[in-house]
Amino acid sequence: MEQTSRAVFSQRYSAADGIVFVSYPPGFHVATRQEITDMFDQVVEFWQSRCRGRKVYYVVDYTNFTTNLAENDFYATQVKRVIEHCAITIVRFGGDPLTRTGSRLRGMKLHVPTNLYATQDEALSVVQALREGRLTVGSQPS
Repeated sequence: MEQTSRAVFSQRYSAADGIVFVSYPPGFHVATRQEITDMFDQVVEFWQSRCRGRKVYYVVDYTNFTTNLAENDFYATQVKRVIEHCAITIVRFGGDPLTRTGSRLRGMKLHVPTNLYATQDEALSVVQALREGRLTVGSQPS
């Protein structure tokens, strides 16, 4: 019997803020379609069990995260699943230049903004601005 690997990464839900925080351990890499599917299955399972159907903001720390860019289109389909079912929007920060480029390419493919920032503080200020109506999804902070 083939065993499916389950990627280990951190998800934390702040009910008060309506945010799921996602972060990765050093050297975290998803390479295959199965690994990508497993990771996003865990995201959806966590959302179902913790958020109970309430759409939330996702704040994702790309520090330590890499993926196989040859599977970028497939990865984008998994991001779309989270956007459609779980997320108000996904705001990302950190990461190396290749990871950031992959994220931007996925955003263009999905016709959604990449919401990619340098620091967690910047990402959280964007979430706050969205929540307060000072910013809309797809617009840029001033």
